[in-house]
Amino acid sequence: MKTRLAVVISLSAALVGPGVKADSAAQELERSLRQPIDLAGWFPASEPGPLERSAKLVTPENPIPRRTHLVRPLYPPAAAAVGARATVNLRATIDETGRVGEVRTVGVPVLGSITGGTAEQSVVTAALQSLVESATDAVSQWLYDAPADGPLAFDVVIGFTSDGDGEVLSVGRIGGSGQASTAPVVTTVPLLERLDSPPWAEGTVRVGGGIRPPTKVTHVAPVYPEAARDAGVTGVVILEARIEADGRILHARVLRSIPPLDQAALDAVTQWEFTPTLVNGVPTPVMMTVTIQFSL
Repeated sequence: MKTRLAVVISLSAALVGPGVKADSAAQELERSLRQPIDLAGWFPASEPGPLERSAKLVTPENPIPRRTHLVRPLYPPAAAAVGARATVNLRATIDETGRVGEVRTVGVPVLGSITGGTAEQSVVTAALQSLVESATDAVSQWLYDAPADGPLAFDVVIGFTSDGDGEVLSVGRIGGSGQASTAPVVTTVPLLERLDSPPWAEGTVRVGGGIRPPTKVTHVAPVYPEAARDAGVTGVVILEARIEADGRILHARVLRSIPPLDQAALDAVTQWEFTPTLVNGVPTPVMMTVTIQFSL
């Protein structure tokens, strides 16, 4: 099942009224744009995989075993571009050996905020999606002692701030008190649908849940446009790319634009190549968010 993201943004800005100097209003607007923007994103519960469907619940007689290997979720560039802070709720299932065999999102809101200054829905979508992908990829690499009665399913809550990599806020039984009560800056508001996918996304799966990011085997660095370099233009361009079953990228689009740098980012990314993504053993096209940072 494809992951669908709904995003809500509320932003207050200064208004210029009679008798207010334009420069004072501009300064007030700039201050307001630096304040956190509240948001809520929703990932509907995905379908359990075969391992989770056969999993046992956590009980006092069958507790979550000791974790022997921890991978912390990295704070991705797409989130850093807007200072995203959020919590991500996942369900992990370990097999009889203690290896995490399945990870998926559950139907719990992704709650948090972004730093003001840009509020395009596509940018926020990419930021939250990158946090979910990072959390899922990290948890899928954890290792545990063998459970008393496996496989075993439990909930994991990962928290991200803009200060560093993600933190494990809670690991606990499904629906139990082990799941943390998280309270970042949140506004409860109706939800909006995610931006429509492009026609060339048809037939793809999206990175996240049980779909791990493919491994890059060919990298081409972007060529910094001379005019942009001379003008001191820097920043992060966020792209969405379709990685074909053979690992090539034939289609990509810009989600967060820096006009002088967009084409350079697209030219580079469309030359990248990845290992094929296997779904049930079959090479399958995949959609993935890609970030390109330009700095002098």
